[in-house]
Amino acid sequence: MSNIFNFKRFTSYLRHDLIGAWQNAGASMISIACMPVWFFVIYEMFCLVFDGHFGYVSHGAGVAAYVLSFLLATVFFPVQIYGRVTDKRPGSNWLLLPASAFEKFLSMLLVLCVVLPLAWLAAITACDLLLSLTGTYDGPVIASIFDGLDTALAEFRTENATLAIASHSAIYLSWCADILFFALGAIFFRKNKIVYTFLSAMGIGILITLIGGIIAASGNFELNIEPEDLSEDSLMRTLNLILYALYVVEFALLDLGIYFRIKTLKH
Repeated sequence: MSNIFNFKRFTSYLRHDLIGAWQNAGASMISIACMPVWFFVIYEMFCLVFDGHFGYVSHGAGVAAYVLSFLLATVFFPVQIYGRVTDKRPGSNWLLLPASAFEKFLSMLLVLCVVLPLAWLAAITACDLLLSLTGTYDGPVIASIFDGLDTALAEFRTENATLAIASHSAIYLSWCADILFFALGAIFFRKNKIVYTFLSAMGIGILITLIGGIIAASGNFELNIEPEDLSEDSLMRTLNLILYALYVVEFALLDLGIYFRIKTLKH
């Protein structure tokens, strides 16, 4: 058992992993988390140049800054932190670190799915709150984003059933799924990691669509649902089961892919 997981060895490696994450991606994390500030500065500069006075940054611009920052973080952080493990020299040094494959896998999950989202959220929220004090920024945006998602998800609610996922958990699960997918690409591909990962995502999407189309066109797939079964409550429960199944399958495949890639990585 100690060859798989040892708490003292794991904490030592996790500390090393966190230090490496800060050294490799700390500056990028701060820059990406400051996306509302960049939007604000660029917009105000254009207003000063063309109108001669400061303008008012709309709520939509703040939301766009959050979305862009979220996407950039989940795409670039895995490559910056773990992309070099496929290079010969740094990868060999990483393989020689005194930690098991499971400990390295667990550390990667904690860094990407716990530490990074907390650090990113704290930094971008701080920028959002500070900008809201300027008087020319329609913020804070973070609260309205969650309120808007809660309002949208509230539509999926019946008298006896409700959607099993809330706005906070939906955003967090989306972060984890995206960043783990790009982490798998970062440790799997040796070159052009982001490009190949994007192409892989497109290929998987096309393959799933083709398989679904073939099954539907074959006529051998029947739901056998009676009209009396199509109540709002039953549909909501079915939707929740589908969501649970999709998340379980998705994260199981991503986690297993990352673990076995770490376990079999050689130079």
